[in-house]
Amino acid sequence: MRRLGLWVAGLVLAGGILAEAGLVRVLVADLPYARVWAAAVRAVEGYPLERARDGLILTRRVERPPRADEAGFERIAERITLRVEAFGVRSTRVTVEVEAEGRRHDAWVPISETGGTAREIVARLRAAEG
Repeated sequence: MRRLGLWVAGLVLAGGILAEAGLVRVLVADLPYARVWAAAVRAVEGYPLERARDGLILTRRVERPPRADEAGFERIAERITLRVEAFGVRSTRVTVEVEAEGRRHDAWVPISETGGTAREIVARLRAAEG
């Protein structure tokens, strides 16, 4: 059976666009908005949601232990934003943005490299679509 959706990973500028709040990943799905929206909601299952309507999914701030690539931090706090936008009958764009801070020496400091979490959300999106 032919797969209905074709995910085109447009990881812009070889891995993302650097934004003020963190790394942004942009995906374009050759699928209708409703199907991509459902996949986006499933991609953030397990994160407490602050908002999920009108094309915007915003999680609450979540603290977790650091991963191996986040050495030097005692804790990591992150918040995920997904924007889902239709731009055609069967084309939908998803933007993934991660805002993160790391706790070091009793202070929270911004983390600009949030690629691990962004890649995880992108992988979840692809899995939820399939």
